[in-house]
Amino acid sequence: MKPLILFILLLQTVWVALAGSSAANAAVLSGLPIQSTAERPALLLELGSAPPSVGEGDKTTRVFTGEVYAHEGDASIQTDKDEISSLHPGFGSWKVSFRFKVKPGFPAKPYTFWARWRQGGDPNVCVQSFEIWAGPDPSRLELRAMLSMKPKGWDYAWIAAESPVSLKADDAVIEVRDSGAGHDAKVFDAFLLASPLSSLPASGTADSPLVLLDLGNAPALATTEKDPALQVQLGTATAGPGAESVLTEKDEVQVFHPGFGSWGANFRFELNPAIAPGQYRFYARYKSGGEVSQVSQNFTVKAGVKPDEMATRGDFALTNTTPWEYQWLQAAATVTVLPGDRWLEINNTGKADGAKVFDAFLLKLETPLGDWMTAAQAHARNRFLALTKAVPAANRRLIVLDGKGGKDEVLFRGLASDAARPSYEKLSVSYLIGPEAEALSGSLNLPALPAALMTDDHYGILGVLAQPTSEKDVAGFLADPGKVGTMPTPTAVAADTPKPLKKGIPDAWLVGGLQDGLAGVSVFGLDNETVLRPNPGQPYLSLQMMGGEMRAWRVAATETNGVADIEANTQHSYGWSRGSGYAQLYLHVDQPTQALLHLKQSGIRTFGWMDGKPFKLADDPNPPAGFSSSAGEQVKKLLKGLTTEGLVATALSVRPEAPQLATLDLSPGWHSLLVKLVMQHDQGQRFYFAGLFTDPAGKPLDSIKTQPTDPDAGLALNRIAAKLRPLIFVDAPANLSHPGDSLKLRVDMRWHPVLEETALPAPLPRFRAKLRLRLVDYSGNQVAAQEITGLFPGEAEVDFGKVSEPGYYAVYPSLYTPDGKLIMNYPADGFSVVQGVAEQKHRLDKKKLWNNDYYALADGDKSFKQEGGYFSWLERMGIYKSYGSYPGFDPQYRAKWEQAKQRGLVLFADSSGDSTWLNDNQADGQNFINTASAFTRFFKSTNEIDIRSDAEWQKLREPAHWVQRAKWEYEQVHKQRSDAHYVGGSLVRPGDKDGAGQWFKQVLELGLDHYQDAWDVHAYPQQAPRFGGAIGNSGNGGSEDEQGVLATYASLGRKNSLPFWLGETGAKAMHGLTGRRWQAEQVAKMIAWVNSRSDYLGIAFCIGHEYDLAYGRIWDYSMGHKPGEAALYTASALIDGLPYKAFDTKDANIQAAYFGETFMIWRADEVGGNWRQRLDPGKSWVLVDVVGHIQELTVDTSGNVDIPISASPVYVLARADYERLTRY
Repeated sequence: MKPLILFILLLQTVWVALAGSSAANAAVLSGLPIQSTAERPALLLELGSAPPSVGEGDKTTRVFTGEVYAHEGDASIQTDKDEISSLHPGFGSWKVSFRFKVKPGFPAKPYTFWARWRQGGDPNVCVQSFEIWAGPDPSRLELRAMLSMKPKGWDYAWIAAESPVSLKADDAVIEVRDSGAGHDAKVFDAFLLASPLSSLPASGTADSPLVLLDLGNAPALATTEKDPALQVQLGTATAGPGAESVLTEKDEVQVFHPGFGSWGANFRFELNPAIAPGQYRFYARYKSGGEVSQVSQNFTVKAGVKPDEMATRGDFALTNTTPWEYQWLQAAATVTVLPGDRWLEINNTGKADGAKVFDAFLLKLETPLGDWMTAAQAHARNRFLALTKAVPAANRRLIVLDGKGGKDEVLFRGLASDAARPSYEKLSVSYLIGPEAEALSGSLNLPALPAALMTDDHYGILGVLAQPTSEKDVAGFLADPGKVGTMPTPTAVAADTPKPLKKGIPDAWLVGGLQDGLAGVSVFGLDNETVLRPNPGQPYLSLQMMGGEMRAWRVAATETNGVADIEANTQHSYGWSRGSGYAQLYLHVDQPTQALLHLKQSGIRTFGWMDGKPFKLADDPNPPAGFSSSAGEQVKKLLKGLTTEGLVATALSVRPEAPQLATLDLSPGWHSLLVKLVMQHDQGQRFYFAGLFTDPAGKPLDSIKTQPTDPDAGLALNRIAAKLRPLIFVDAPANLSHPGDSLKLRVDMRWHPVLEETALPAPLPRFRAKLRLRLVDYSGNQVAAQEITGLFPGEAEVDFGKVSEPGYYAVYPSLYTPDGKLIMNYPADGFSVVQGVAEQKHRLDKKKLWNNDYYALADGDKSFKQEGGYFSWLERMGIYKSYGSYPGFDPQYRAKWEQAKQRGLVLFADSSGDSTWLNDNQADGQNFINTASAFTRFFKSTNEIDIRSDAEWQKLREPAHWVQRAKWEYEQVHKQRSDAHYVGGSLVRPGDKDGAGQWFKQVLELGLDHYQDAWDVHAYPQQAPRFGGAIGNSGNGGSEDEQGVLATYASLGRKNSLPFWLGETGAKAMHGLTGRRWQAEQVAKMIAWVNSRSDYLGIAFCIGHEYDLAYGRIWDYSMGHKPGEAALYTASALIDGLPYKAFDTKDANIQAAYFGETFMIWRADEVGGNWRQRLDPGKSWVLVDVVGHIQELTVDTSGNVDIPISASPVYVLARADYERLTRY
């Protein structure tokens, strides 16, 4: 192909890549990286033919537009509406210069220069040089600065120069001259010149100046002209624990440590002049090396009158998300400065790699203290605070709420007394004052301030002490808060007044439960809709394909036509994932009533429960006026959404559901009606429904009364109980019991953190209540129930005796008032009862089932709350294999490697995991392999390397470098072990026509397949697999799984000869209408599928072992304590690693196969039925359900048996074979 034609095609590709973000530039520019003021205006230098403008009249930002006046070494310049692109074929170095005519009169001061651009090429190689020239006219320009700046790759970003640029009052022309390397294009959006103060994360005033705690020998803001809105205090630095050395430069402090580790630094500032007492927002600006997930920094702020009398005033954890780049980070809480404070100290601790570099800290006054506290009162408080210390693992927390009130002297003398001193060795202490203290006091109905609260480490209040009469009371409270203190009274909640229907329409519905996927709230526990009784304001976790957020149930008033909104404006697209929401209503009738419920919604499917039992819905043959569907076929549209990996996925729109009708037979009294609505909306659409109640003749009913609050619930206590997240453990290794084991449950009825809610705004009062636990098998039959009385939030132990049968058992917890009134129902927890694994151990080399946890040696035990829980789980499940260990070979985990080897467990060694740098040179890689090869023959490399698009990954992903790395790892692995198996980096979308697929094509052309023993592909299938089909979401011939690899080979005219691993996968409960039931079914089908494929060596379920609530992250593919765990054991025992034999059912919707002597069958639709099978009448046969529950099968004299089949797989095998496969 001719070079010119090649370049034209290249430009087309580049412009497609650029077009996606061009439209968003205006929105990005509306948030400049500075806080300019009229006194310190910024100079914004815009590019493009019609760039967005903040207006000439804006006093804080002056805008001027520029143009290209010179360029050298590039191929062409293209000017778009809001950017200018300089194009160059391939890699090279070129120049482009821009000229701006500006209005003179800017203050002659130093300015910080910012550039906003994006470009191709490795950012580390493509550092740009910007020369800033300025003067009164083009003939008299002066060089004002030469600045080196590193791009962010193809992502737009505001990049700040480290050195200042000086302007003069008569400057009328500014030129920005760029030179440096790039690949394909450089795209420039704008430049910015602003006062150094503008780059601070907050702004002050002359009356309330910012306090900059600056570091360095001569930092810029300490040496510039003083500004009344900023008070600069210079500090000193010393090495903290673990630090090797400290170096103070001109404008920063560098603290060193060899390699990765934990170390600290101490910074001290004399507050001269003194600063105003009050609560200050705290900011830190620093940078460090190391993986973002591992380098959180802790900052403890102390203050006092003298250096040797300082006390803790704040403790914060901050994380810089851009390694080796400065960030201003804001703490979540405030720092308190008391009257008389003259010294401030900041202690840093935390992990990093090589060095931490600190630039400055910032304090912004949020709430002045006022004049009610004297210096003497401040001294009393400081005496107490000086006794406290950081106790990270404390199981109790003392919260002191300060404020103007009586008996403060007694309280603080008691807190500072010798009798109180020993308590602080085991207490975490927080001191709150001002609005924060007043708000918390008000929410807890405390009688006065100051007051002391004692809580456990899960926000449960143990006692409150206000207005003590003696110092002895204070010491007694610290020792036994439940005995000396009092318990706050929960705030009363007014009950609703039931309202009659108006023309069959309720006044309002309670709506919420919004989730990505089809499962809805059943993602949180088995059949969760059957126990759900929400109330207004009740919090819930709203999960998305990636992440989630806390929301609350809310009252939605109905319109005159009966319509109510679940979500008036959807926040993201549900096109691929689909989504679910709920409408709840509490109904009352005085006499037996048969009501017809007419429903219409904007979505695609509707389900309902009355008093916890599902009822049938069907198309409404005579919909009420306004409920009818629009005539004509809906045109199918291509909708988008995000997968678990955050990648775009598409799906065709489903036809909206026809109006639905249900018949409800209501007995006198109250009833709970729950409606689940499934939709497929795009972003920004209205998710709504309408409900109308009529009699059987179609006449609207007015006799039913409704309300959105639960009439059976104690609402004041419900507000507290709704924040709890129960944890339930069986007293057995890895929470896996054997039949006949004693079932002693440990129930933790307290709040527990999750990623979306890591803290509570206020602690929770304890209350006396009855805890009822129902033990239910997978078929919904109640096996046992227990009730105990105690204080909650709290913990309890319950003995359920013994369970003799294997399978899955759900545990439904509920809290009731002592007089029997419901407080709260909770989603089911549960446990699996499994049999033996001796036969699985015997055929281990043939088994294909693995568990996936890339960080297993570090966090595998976490959710079990047991030392060694992960290894015990692998053994008791019969899996024995972990696809992952911990990236690299960290010496701290050597003992676990040795233990795994001794126990016969098989682990993958991982050279880099999710790291861009780990073992990315041959010497480090060889050391890793040489060490790990003593423990395993299995090796992998970087996780999901094909989809890593961020700039920091591009050095590792450079095709030639990646292939070279694979070569040295492959050769070293096989040099160390003759039985070595190396899978390299894993792939998510190797067949993409763009992006990931094109990268895979490049490395394949360079010979990557010569340095692989197999391909590691990832997929989280949305649909159930079928024998002979693909498992990925893109289907046969798609971009995922082996199909993507084969498609790329085909595009090169080549054939693949390597086998595959489904090295990371999961049965995402959100994908199925029944949530955790669907997950259990999907697990079994996926294990059957992989065992039917000779080209797949194994399947690894990502964190299949993990108990989500105990770990603190609700990732719906984890299966600990869920039915999927029991399904995993059952399939592992009965089919995994046994010879596959296809079975033709003559019906595409019936999937079946033999695995050894085990016959497995299920339906691929939602229909139920029976399958007639001939069996040997001379044998005893058993039917095993998907979670392992067994029942006898009766074979007739002809050898026939009818097997009940549905979407839930079942296994049929001789009892003798079952006992052999599950022997201990």
